[in-house]
Amino acid sequence: MKVSDFIFKFKPNDYSHEYSLCRVRIFLHANTQFSLLTDLDDKSPTSVTNSVEHIRKQLIDEGFIYNDTKIIEHYEEGFSGYGSFDIVTFDHNNSPNWEKTTLKKAQLMLGCSYEELLDGTLKNERLFKKIEYFYQQLYPYTKKTYVEDSNIITRRLLIKEHSILKKEISDFIKTNPTEREIAEFLKKDLSFFASFYANPKEEYIVLSELKIANGFVDYVIFSGRSRMDVTLIEIKGANFNLMNQSGYGNLSQKTNEAIQQVRERISVIYRGDYEKYRNYFHEIREQVETGSGFSNALLGPRGKLSVDPNKDINIRSVVIAGRSNNDLEESKQRHNVEITSSPPIRLESWDSLINKF
Repeated sequence: MKVSDFIFKFKPNDYSHEYSLCRVRIFLHANTQFSLLTDLDDKSPTSVTNSVEHIRKQLIDEGFIYNDTKIIEHYEEGFSGYGSFDIVTFDHNNSPNWEKTTLKKAQLMLGCSYEELLDGTLKNERLFKKIEYFYQQLYPYTKKTYVEDSNIITRRLLIKEHSILKKEISDFIKTNPTEREIAEFLKKDLSFFASFYANPKEEYIVLSELKIANGFVDYVIFSGRSRMDVTLIEIKGANFNLMNQSGYGNLSQKTNEAIQQVRERISVIYRGDYEKYRNYFHEIREQVETGSGFSNALLGPRGKLSVDPNKDINIRSVVIAGRSNNDLEESKQRHNVEITSSPPIRLESWDSLINKF
């Protein structure tokens, strides 16, 4: 049962004179109190992840929750389409530790409906008005006085100059190109996949053909804040259908090949030597940020990522393969692949991807 739902104004650390914002929902279920903390993205200068221990302490100090209240960190939308959920525990020094959970498990823990957890904060009129009120109160001159760094503007314009338009990619895919032809087409715009899978939108690094163990991943995106998101993208051609036309609703052989390739890469990272790969990805990030290597890399408009090399990374994966011929059946299959894979694998046809452009 949900007890309360409000926008909370908090100080991001013990020394700050400024405030940030987050959404707080308090639930009571099975004699346990839970607090769901939702990040407000660009409506707050500090993320929930970077300040979760301070948010918890201030909620306790102000009488909203108890010391033993269970904390769940929540980011809306993002990669999965329904956001991310992490159970946060705290040691005796109030230092946080994160454990990823799913929408389904969060719903069962909180004893609420799926609709409650999919209720977009900025789409909720009551909450949106409150955010706007706080935002104007805390940052009344931000939009008028803030001037972006010239390097950010320059990078943004350069990326836009080489960006692929929806009509371009749409017309190209209609020719049923092979995997090699698609890779050649995408060479001019490495930001293409970042527009779908990087979050925050302008904070990313995209690499093509990144070596992992004995193979290569077609594209890799580094993004996120605090904990770095590493998104592995495997592509196949558009010269076959995503699903067989046998009537059994099976994925095509080439689609299954791509899914298996991604699973093998993920297995290498987690079962091989997770720490080695975590350090490997951060070393690559630092090289790209300092311009000391990787000609096949693109740094997003905002430059260096605001990530912590000492924290765990989030591994995500995407497979893009084939053409659509039955949207309803394919949607079911794509969802099935995602929920039965751990970590989840997002599956798209080239048509379904373009529809999200």
